[in-house]
Amino acid sequence: MAATPIPALPGYPVRVTFDRDQPINRLWGIPILGMSIRWLVLVPHLIIVSIFGFGVGLSILVAWIPVLFLGRLPGWLSDFYVTTYRYATRVGAWGLLMVGPYPPFSLDAPYPVDVQVTSGDSMNRLWGFPILGFYLRVFLVIPHALVLFVLGIGVALALLVIWIPVLINGRFPQLGYDLFGGYLRLTTRMTLWTLLMPLPYPPITPGE
Repeated sequence: MAATPIPALPGYPVRVTFDRDQPINRLWGIPILGMSIRWLVLVPHLIIVSIFGFGVGLSILVAWIPVLFLGRLPGWLSDFYVTTYRYATRVGAWGLLMVGPYPPFSLDAPYPVDVQVTSGDSMNRLWGFPILGFYLRVFLVIPHALVLFVLGIGVALALLVIWIPVLINGRFPQLGYDLFGGYLRLTTRMTLWTLLMPLPYPPITPGE
């Protein structure tokens, strides 16, 4: 289903939120086995995410055209981008033990992880300049990529121990929501802006 951006959000107009107060079955915290099984059962979702990602890649070839001539992205393309990253964020969060319930295949169902976007109606047409406009945006988010690299190291290290509080308490730690959630949040904001969505330049900090 198309994900229509919602009106008026406080702060930056791309919000990635997580329910921090939810139980997670302790069996998922069994060392190695829990995480391995979790990613195995995610395979159907990963296939869908890959298909969406392929569609996003193809769209880059033509998305600059309406930006150059009309100063905006078509609504259906913006919806497609939002749908893709809402779906991918839900799948990633579940794989990282941040969520209890298995992610639904439909975005209509309520879920404790969400991506909400309020995009503008227009943007500077110069961003649609063939090749240059898109790659200039890629260049401008290099600082964000560096922050993501550092956060990614932190996420990789945290994966070695993050199962412990899940196994003992049946809860994902608040520090984990800050680190893993920050990584997913910054990734989503950076990518949507790079894809020529009419959004303000994303903050470099991963906070809400």
